[in-house]
Amino acid sequence: MTLRAMLLLTFSLLSWPVLAGPLEEAKRQGQVGERADGYLGAPPGSGGQGALIGDVNAKRRQAYGDIAGRNGTNADAVGVITGQRLIEQSPPGSWVMDSNGVWRRK
Repeated sequence: MTLRAMLLLTFSLLSWPVLAGPLEEAKRQGQVGERADGYLGAPPGSGGQGALIGDVNAKRRQAYGDIAGRNGTNADAVGVITGQRLIEQSPPGSWVMDSNGVWRRK
């Protein structure tokens, strides 16, 4: 995957206007966190936001598959690259899950 494709992916994922408000609010409240695989998850003790997580993850899964197909790679690789970027861009205090499956506050 080229650097240009990675940047386009990251910007497109971060600009989903329909879910940006509820997603950002859920992150601020500690109910949702970014995982290293590029998907959202429910941090421990959060009670979760199952519907929101499922909706965003379905859209991400579709986007990762589309990008992977255009770049001759697989969706999991696209997800990992995006997950790293999303975790890096998460503000301090956000929940993030590392590649070992361990949740922590950033």
